[in-house]
Amino acid sequence: MKKIELELMKNYRYLSKLEHFGGKVIFVETIADMEENGYKQRLHALDPVSGEDGLVLDFGKKLQLDVLKDTMFLREPVKDGLETELYTLDLEGNKNLMTTLPLSVGKVQDFGADRYLIQATTNMRCSDYYRLTEAEREAYAASLKADEDYIILDEYPFFYNGAGFINGDRNNLFLMDRKDFSLKRIGPRTMDAESVIIEGGKIFFLGNDFDSFKGIYSDVYCYDPETDTLTDLYVNDREYYFKQIFTLGGRLYVMASVEALIDGANVYTLEEGKLELVTPCEWMFYNSIGSDCRYGSTKNNAKCGDKAFFITVDNERSAVVSYDGKAFAAVTDFEGSVDDLTFIGDRLFVIAMKLQEVYEVGDDVRQLTCVNEEVLKDRYVAKPERFTVFNQDEIVGWALKPFGFDETKKYPCILDIHGGPKTAYGEVFYHEMQLWASEGYFVIFCNPHCSDGRGNAFADYVDHYGATDFFDIMKFVDKALELYPQIDPERVGVTGGSYGGYMTNWIITQTDRFKCAATQRSISNRHADFFYSDYAFDCTYENGIPLDDKALKLFWDRSPIKYWDKAKTPTLFIHSTQDYRCPFPEALQLYTALKINGIETRLCGFKGENHELSRSGKPTHRIRRLTEITNWMDKFLK
Repeated sequence: MKKIELELMKNYRYLSKLEHFGGKVIFVETIADMEENGYKQRLHALDPVSGEDGLVLDFGKKLQLDVLKDTMFLREPVKDGLETELYTLDLEGNKNLMTTLPLSVGKVQDFGADRYLIQATTNMRCSDYYRLTEAEREAYAASLKADEDYIILDEYPFFYNGAGFINGDRNNLFLMDRKDFSLKRIGPRTMDAESVIIEGGKIFFLGNDFDSFKGIYSDVYCYDPETDTLTDLYVNDREYYFKQIFTLGGRLYVMASVEALIDGANVYTLEEGKLELVTPCEWMFYNSIGSDCRYGSTKNNAKCGDKAFFITVDNERSAVVSYDGKAFAAVTDFEGSVDDLTFIGDRLFVIAMKLQEVYEVGDDVRQLTCVNEEVLKDRYVAKPERFTVFNQDEIVGWALKPFGFDETKKYPCILDIHGGPKTAYGEVFYHEMQLWASEGYFVIFCNPHCSDGRGNAFADYVDHYGATDFFDIMKFVDKALELYPQIDPERVGVTGGSYGGYMTNWIITQTDRFKCAATQRSISNRHADFFYSDYAFDCTYENGIPLDDKALKLFWDRSPIKYWDKAKTPTLFIHSTQDYRCPFPEALQLYTALKINGIETRLCGFKGENHELSRSGKPTHRIRRLTEITNWMDKFLK
């Protein structure tokens, strides 16, 4: 049996964009392109009966695809993203330019027989670009070129991880005529729309109409093309945190939380301007099971017949659940993760992983693809061994045994902490963990308080962040040492990214029990991070503005940088220069403090990368990141 090698990630196939078209199951396959230091994608069309795979088209770049009822569209940005070439694509691979739209198109949907619904990003600097003459568009493009050395901010939010500076951007809705491609904007140019659905010839969406400060409260809107009217169906007076909307049987349903943005989404009906609670719920309706073996866009819901279907996290797995207007019911039972779903008739197809494949889910589960089986053939894949520890609640975790495990020997160990905090670990394939197991390490990981899948109280991090979760993790490590006496307690390292990076920083400023640490895309000063991050972790305070005395004190008391002088652990910092979720100064603050304190430390910054470095960064950067961490662990633990 061979080991998992670091560069094996070059061969993994990442599956996404699961759809159906022409009776086929459509999906996108992504693989690392080492020559271009990027990713190449290709489109597959599976016969759902025979499982025969018809390759439709190879792409040397990211595939922007919209699958409609009778048409597949490829979108290719041109003119620095100001415009979009729209191509039709068939199952024989024929690609034909239909039109070039003067919009930065993000999605195309069918809307009746005569029009399409377009979602597109416009900018307040020139939100009527689509109405300009060719000469006026050239003049506008020249003005952008003249200002490319400057950053002008007059809104909040002003940047977003992976998207860069978004000051002035709005997700506008447009109707496009199928014959002459003329465009009509729905609603004001200041409207930012999301969770867009079509029902009964009308368009429903969550909208946030703002001039300079977006905030976190959306209204529910309806556009009627017959009367050309946009109606605010529910004026949200800072009451509900709306998550998404859907329809069943002609009724409009709204998923929303009340107490906190991070809470699970209750289901309400919306009629005549009133919300009525139908189904209390503490699930979040997206997949938060972590892995470093995914790439590409997926969706979390679909409709079939008189039911809606959603992906959610239940304990340590993600699964598909159905909703009939009254209650949820489990549909899948995978040990791991369901990443995408679609229906052909009443037949459910999913992308699921330990490593991703396409399956049909019925009375039995039928695997349709084998794109990743050869990659792991005859390789040592450590099986997660589940165990629990009690700290107010049951804390679930796992251990991976090292390659060639001998119960008479002692081994080093790496504790890996997930991001979020409202995400979760499950029994899926994690390349970094499997690599370390192959390199002779025990690897341990758990879901402490603040993790997803266990309800609102368990996930509440407002007063527990850096407190209850810290003691969960320490007890979990103690339990692992008890269950696995082969772990050498003097050779245990800790690592984690995002929230896991924050916890790594917190741990090294609270205890010196770990021999070394590798902190990734981390937070060291919670107060500073709130004001220059794209994501407010503590939005439950004063509707998103943490200015009261209690909040300010808690922010500082739970900031690792406050305790910098207590840190003694040799620490590696991994951070991306364009990380807008946990900006680069968060690493620099604690790195500088440790250097001043005489602690052995190293920082590896990745230019041009963002918060997603470990998941969708350039292949050579992902390899360098994991090389840095592994070498650091080897230096102190072996």
